[in-house]
Amino acid sequence: MKSYTFFWVVMPVLFLLIACQPSGTPNLLSELNSCDSAVVMYYKTPGNPRFFQMVKVYKPELLSSLATNANQPALTGLNDCTSEGKMYYYGDRGEVYVLYFAATDSCKRLSFIKTGEKYGVKLTPRNAIILDSLKKFSYEPVGIR
Repeated sequence: MKSYTFFWVVMPVLFLLIACQPSGTPNLLSELNSCDSAVVMYYKTPGNPRFFQMVKVYKPELLSSLATNANQPALTGLNDCTSEGKMYYYGDRGEVYVLYFAATDSCKRLSFIKTGEKYGVKLTPRNAIILDSLKKFSYEPVGIR
């Protein structure tokens, strides 16, 4: 009798604990945590990186917030958002890590490519506000002629 009680009490609890775990693979871009700067590029036409405005970011709290968001459990096969821009995170040994973002009302997502596979995570409301506020400081780069 005790073994049946154990089964009917413990098994549902274990099932609920497993079901509540977020799906996806976490911490795929843990390297972002050691980056000291980034450049955020905003495409003038979503999906087209040819013309853009940019802003440099050095504030650790902004870099950390976006890095934490990117390291949430990531899923593959999320191709339904058109990228509005991208971020280049710069590591202390010259490494460059790229994050793409979409922050429209219909699609809020960060995405990246790791080992040839495209991953995506939901862009948090806080980070959508950060990206929107940084856009106000963006400028069109001037080339050397």
